[in-house]
Amino acid sequence: MDSSSTPDMPPTAEANRARPKPGRVRKWLPLLGLVLLAWVLSRLDRGALAGAFSQISSGALALSCAWFGGNAWLKVLRWQRLLHSQGIALPHRVALAAFLSSQFYAQVTVGRVGEFMRIEALLERGVRPGTALAACVFDRLLDVFVVLSLGVCLAAFGMADRRIAIAAAAGMIALSLCGLWALTVLGRAEPARLLAPLTRSRFGARALRFARELAQGVLPMLRPRALLEASFWTVLAWCGYFAALFALADGLTIAVSRVLLTATAAFAALSSLLPITISGLGARELIYIEVLQRRGVPAESAAALSLLHLGVMSGMAIVLGFAGSVWRARQRT
Repeated sequence: MDSSSTPDMPPTAEANRARPKPGRVRKWLPLLGLVLLAWVLSRLDRGALAGAFSQISSGALALSCAWFGGNAWLKVLRWQRLLHSQGIALPHRVALAAFLSSQFYAQVTVGRVGEFMRIEALLERGVRPGTALAACVFDRLLDVFVVLSLGVCLAAFGMADRRIAIAAAAGMIALSLCGLWALTVLGRAEPARLLAPLTRSRFGARALRFARELAQGVLPMLRPRALLEASFWTVLAWCGYFAALFALADGLTIAVSRVLLTATAAFAALSSLLPITISGLGARELIYIEVLQRRGVPAESAAALSLLHLGVMSGMAIVLGFAGSVWRARQRT
């Protein structure tokens, strides 16, 4: 870590006035997810839905919470190891508190962008914004890649067509290789060569400089050893995520294969990236119902499983996030 570097200067008052404010459509867009959820629930039998919720036991909920807590801790370790590959040393207690506090903000922001607030712990130590953000962006990409790969490949196996599964896996590998190549080119290109087409635009030049700084921060994580270790922690963390779902499914006596549940949960997890919903609320329930109903699972049980899984994740993130925020406040003082 270069301790002599300093973060970019804050924008001036003129720049703040010139910056466009988000429109009303963009501001209220996440509410579409709540409208979708209300529409989905209105089509269900309320008595059957209440009966599905009454089946879940406190033991199943506690087990699910424990699995999700392990998932969060493993992601903290992954973030620390990614920072270590960049040459940035962050104490575990600081990394844990910063990560947990960011999970609280991730629950209440569109696309879970609030989780990037953990870079504050790095900015306090003189790390440049692009370099600090690199590990957060990279572990988000790892999550998206693993979940998308699981969803596509397992869904193809669920359709009993191995050729589709093999083609899906090959497509994901090719897409990841193209992304790694693009990051490598951007990170190693010369500044003058990159900025030449944008010399007339101050905003374009600054944006491209930041993108190059971000790409340069990612380059150390692309080394085989670092990438392999990060992939290992990613897969292990997602095992905890799916285990939390399995515990709830067993509590609701939903008798479907783990493969189908994993594929369903993978696509549902990707719905949290949609700009029309917060944490995928509304879209998740629709995915669970459409997939599980085809295997004989009542729509009410499928909706209950989705809501319980999201409730466990959100509840744990809020509780742990509050504790992390208090811990971070004490660390600053």
